[in-house]
Amino acid sequence: MVALKKVDCFSGLPDERRMEMRIGLVLLSLLLLSCQEALPPSGDKIPAEAEAALRQAPTWELFSLNPYVENDESDPQTFHGWKVLGSTDIQDDKVRQSLLSSLAESVAANPGQTAACFMPRHGIRVNYNGAQHDFVICFQCYRTHWYRDDKILTGFNPTETPGPAFNAVLKAAEVPLPEQSK
Repeated sequence: MVALKKVDCFSGLPDERRMEMRIGLVLLSLLLLSCQEALPPSGDKIPAEAEAALRQAPTWELFSLNPYVENDESDPQTFHGWKVLGSTDIQDDKVRQSLLSSLAESVAANPGQTAACFMPRHGIRVNYNGAQHDFVICFQCYRTHWYRDDKILTGFNPTETPGPAFNAVLKAAEVPLPEQSK
């Protein structure tokens, strides 16, 4: 007989929030089970200005975020309210372009799906054309929030595919990752 270990993937959340997440997962599961066929890719794109900022900025700051702790946005240890575990500057153009390509390809491949959650583990900050562009990315929930000079604009919806590449860059720079994404 095999012993099963009980794992609570919401253990860091308050009881009320854990119940909400569990109900959400049940509803999402029911929705997914009702789908009869795979949806085709949406062909969506990263907004042109956002993609230009990511493509042409001379450096990126890549953040590792705690997806379970949302703090006061004015706290300097946060990135748009999410606790920063660490960050690294990416000056190598090949690395930046590789990450951007995987991000853009995943947005185009997404069949229009998003989840009702937002638990970002990654963030990007670039300076482009005199403006600061920030991207708060949740590959798990297929959502990205884009900010220009701290004003939220629009978002885009990547899949989870780029997550491991982003994690590899953070690991190579010895930046800690959130427990669930190691």
